[in-house]
Amino acid sequence: MNKLNPWHTGSALALTAGTVSLLCALAVFLFQDGMISFVNAWFHGLDMTLIKSNKPWTLGEFAYGLFGATATGFLSGAVFAICYNLVGKCPNCS
Repeated sequence: MNKLNPWHTGSALALTAGTVSLLCALAVFLFQDGMISFVNAWFHGLDMTLIKSNKPWTLGEFAYGLFGATATGFLSGAVFAICYNLVGKCPNCS
């Protein structure tokens, strides 16, 4: 079993999460009602329109969200790689 480098795996997931966050923010900015309708389908009947904000976004809020997504992605990827490598050391696992 090949080992995963936690830095590389974390960086790849951080880049993926940041890209998804950026594309999602752009979609919400351009098509807010359509995105709320799209996300409603993920929550099995919960009405996401109830949490729709009427105040405009700020660049700071966007940057904070992007930072949070990439930081969470990096930590998740690094922990995944560490766990993957630990499971690979199990002598009785196949």
